[in-house]
Amino acid sequence: MKKCILLGLLLSCFLGNSQNYYMATPQGFGAAATGGGNATPVTVTTYTAFRTALNSTTAANAVILVSGTIDCSYTSVTLNNKTIIGLPGARLRNTQITVGNSTTSANNSGIINIKPGSNNVIIRNLIFEGPGAYDVDGRDNLTADGCTNLWVDHCEFQDGIDGNFDNKGLTDNVTISWCKFTYLKAPIAGGSGGSADHRFSNLVGSAASDFPTDGRYSITFQNCYWAAGCRDRMPRVRNGQIHLVSCYYNSGLSSARAIGLGGGNQGTTCYVENTSFVNVSNVYTAYPADGGTVAINYSNCLNLGSAANIGTVPLPAYTTTPIPVGQVAAFLTDATCGAGATLQVTSAGVVSPSSCTLATTDFETEKILTFYPTVVEDTLKIAFSDKGFGKCGITIFSVTGQKVFELSKNINAGDLLELNLENLSKGTYIGKVEMNGKTENLRFIKN
Repeated sequence: MKKCILLGLLLSCFLGNSQNYYMATPQGFGAAATGGGNATPVTVTTYTAFRTALNSTTAANAVILVSGTIDCSYTSVTLNNKTIIGLPGARLRNTQITVGNSTTSANNSGIINIKPGSNNVIIRNLIFEGPGAYDVDGRDNLTADGCTNLWVDHCEFQDGIDGNFDNKGLTDNVTISWCKFTYLKAPIAGGSGGSADHRFSNLVGSAASDFPTDGRYSITFQNCYWAAGCRDRMPRVRNGQIHLVSCYYNSGLSSARAIGLGGGNQGTTCYVENTSFVNVSNVYTAYPADGGTVAINYSNCLNLGSAANIGTVPLPAYTTTPIPVGQVAAFLTDATCGAGATLQVTSAGVVSPSSCTLATTDFETEKILTFYPTVVEDTLKIAFSDKGFGKCGITIFSVTGQKVFELSKNINAGDLLELNLENLSKGTYIGKVEMNGKTENLRFIKN
């Protein structure tokens, strides 16, 4: 009886599994981030209280709730086992800038710099507002300069003086999900760096010799939106292992340059899937002066123009839940539930599952796949229709809940996938196939 109950529960979970604006936990390279866990939250409404909470080491774990608008100075801090969540409408703002005095501008700009030695950090539902783009080697709205296991989710980054959100130094294992990057203020010309329009959003690796301990920045950009005003660095990468999944580009600038890759000392790879590019003259820009090797692959993307695969990029080993590429734009730009600081958070810091479920069409309607036989001797076959293509994740469980098989594979329309299951013991198995934000459930008997 216990096995039957567990089987029913697992099937219920799979059948109810659909892509949602709310994510309980991160997917991708930053999946290990747990932040402050269930620590009792402290609410801050002033910069003094916010800085004190960031620097506090009195507890092993901490959850900080930001309420209202807080005007910040540049804050460089070591964070460990901390979660920072914005209550609805929360904003961290630094609009200090002195045009004509580059030293003052650089020192006063920026909001948070996460220092080396940081680990296990979650930042959610915050608006970061900078003073506007000005090329003086200023600070970013958010810089991860040495943080491992970082999840930044449902944040909006506006008008960073140097950049919106950069990752460099020893930072590694990062997931950036449901974030919006934008420039709402006109760029300021005349900076010492020489660019009259420095609306450059996201840098990964500050030089060819800049990389984390294992050699490459492992970063997932999931369901991210590069919006009005972004001109460049979406992202610009050196020494990176980058995965862009279900992202949307529409800055309103036809001259915008989206992805820029340089190899650096360790080489760079980028896997782009289910991503839509609009009003982008250069989907991909190469930076050979960085040296090293570069590879980029596109899977199921829209409006690529002349961009083409370079080399071979292995699929990430983890499983994500992509949004169907034709629906990416609508979901990410939704004012209530889309990318940005759109989470519903209670005064106690509880992030509520959104009512905005992505209404993707199921497999049955789309006729994406069929599987057979239902009684397996050695091989389970999955046949994909002409609508079934993209990255496919397959997971199979025993009725006791033990994972017994997992595969991530890029599928072409019309493929027949044969899974060798001869090593499985006799019995009943359940599983799921995930593709393009949709899930098909499996149930079969191994003979």
